[in-house]
Amino acid sequence: MTETKKTISPPPELITQEKEGTYLHLDRRREWRLELPLKVQVKGSHPNGQPFEENTVVENISSTGAYFGLNALVTIGTPLVMSLDLPPKLTEGKKIQLILQGKVVRLEKRENKEKAQGVALQFEEEYQFVPLD
Repeated sequence: MTETKKTISPPPELITQEKEGTYLHLDRRREWRLELPLKVQVKGSHPNGQPFEENTVVENISSTGAYFGLNALVTIGTPLVMSLDLPPKLTEGKKIQLILQGKVVRLEKRENKEKAQGVALQFEEEYQFVPLD
C-alpha cells in the first residue's frame, strides 16, 4: 500500500507578496496585529540601571504585545511599562489610562527612522485601568 502525502496550504489572507516576482511570506504570528498609531508612554531602565520615560507611538499592537520605536537603550528581557490614554469614545467620556507591563522579546536597529531601535514588547497577563479624573 502506498502512502499519499496531503499538502495543506495556508489561508490566502496569511500570504503576502513582498514585491512582484519575489517570494511569498507567511505571517505566522499567533494573534492578529492592528496597525494602529497609538501615542504611549514607555517606562523602564537602561542596562546601567538608570530609569527612563519616553513618549512614542505604537506601530502595531495585539492582545499579546506591541511594536514601537525607542531612543532609550534596552536589551532583550528588559521589563517595560507601557501606558496609553484610552479614547473617550471607548470609556463613556471618562479619562482612563491603560497600563500594560511586559518584557522586550525582540530588538531591531532602525535606519532613517525617528527612533533608534524597534522594540517588540510581549505583554504580561496583568494590566490596569486607571481613572484619571
